[in-house]
Amino acid sequence: MMNLTIDIIIPTYDRAARVPALVESLSQKLEKDDHLFIVWQGNEKPAVRETSAVRCIHSSPPNLPKARNRGIAEGKGGICLFFDDDVEIISKDILEQHRRAHLMEGVGGVAGYLEDPLFVSGNNEPSNYDETTGEIVQNFSLDKSQFTISVMGAHMSFKRRSLADAGGFDENFKGNALWEEIDCAFRVRRSGWKIFYCAEAKVRHYREQAGGCRGQKEKSARYMYHQFANTAYFASKHARPRFYGSWLRFWKYRLEFLSRKKILFFKHDPWLVGAGMCGAFGGVLRYVTNRKKRVLTPFSYCLTK
Repeated sequence: MMNLTIDIIIPTYDRAARVPALVESLSQKLEKDDHLFIVWQGNEKPAVRETSAVRCIHSSPPNLPKARNRGIAEGKGGICLFFDDDVEIISKDILEQHRRAHLMEGVGGVAGYLEDPLFVSGNNEPSNYDETTGEIVQNFSLDKSQFTISVMGAHMSFKRRSLADAGGFDENFKGNALWEEIDCAFRVRRSGWKIFYCAEAKVRHYREQAGGCRGQKEKSARYMYHQFANTAYFASKHARPRFYGSWLRFWKYRLEFLSRKKILFFKHDPWLVGAGMCGAFGGVLRYVTNRKKRVLTPFSYCLTK
C-alpha cells in the first residue's frame, strides 16, 4: 500500500519573521501521521510553537539543498512537500491535491501552481528546456494540469522513494543554489519517474528580496560567481558533449548581457565579468572533484525508511 503521509519541509534563512504565519496555516491542514519540519539556517530561530507534529531543526552552514536533505532525513512520510518561507497558501486542500497527484501511476514529483511575479499572467506555454544551450523557461502558472519537465523549489513535492532513486538534492549547488531543484527533477525523471504539474494546488510566492537565496544582490559579484558556478556545475552533469560549444556560446552571451554596464572605458562591469568567468571555472572544478561522492552520505539511509 502506498504511503501517502506527508512531511512538509520549509527551509528558511534570515527570514524568521515570515515563518510563523506560514506554519500556522499549514499545521491546521495536517492529517494523522503528517509532519512539518522547519529547517532554519543562520542565527535566528523562528518563533514557532513546536508540537509532536511540528518541529524546528537547525542546519549549518547555510546551504539550501543541504537544508532540504536535512528535512528529508528527519521524516518518514511517503511524500516530501517543500515550500519556500515567503509563500502564502491559497488552496485550502493543498495537501490533498498533492496526495491525489502522487496516486497517478509513475508520478515521482509534483510541481504546484505558483502565483509569482516571474510568470506572465495568461501565458499557457508549458515549461521547456533547450538541451543545446541549457536555456530553461519555466511556467508554473498554467491553468491546466499536465505532465512537465521540472519543478520550482518554492512549491514542489516528491515521493520519498523517487528521491532515494535520484540520490536526493545535490549539496554542491551553493550560494544562491540556482538549478538545484531542476537538477533534482531531472535526476528523478532519469531514474524512471514522471513529474506532474498540479494547477489546483496553489500558493502565492512573494519573492522576498531580503534573506534566503536572494539575500545576495543579483548584480553583485558574489551572486554572479555563484550563478555561473552553479550553471557550469549543472552543465557538467547534464550537457551532452556534442553541445558543449553551443552551451559555452549561450552562457558567454548571457554573461555579457548580465554584466552590461559602462564603467570608464569598459562596456561591461569588469568585476562581474571576472566573477562570472571564475564561477564557471569553479563549477567545472567542483564537478571534477565531487563527481564520485554520494550526494546524501549522512542521510541516505533515511530516504528508504
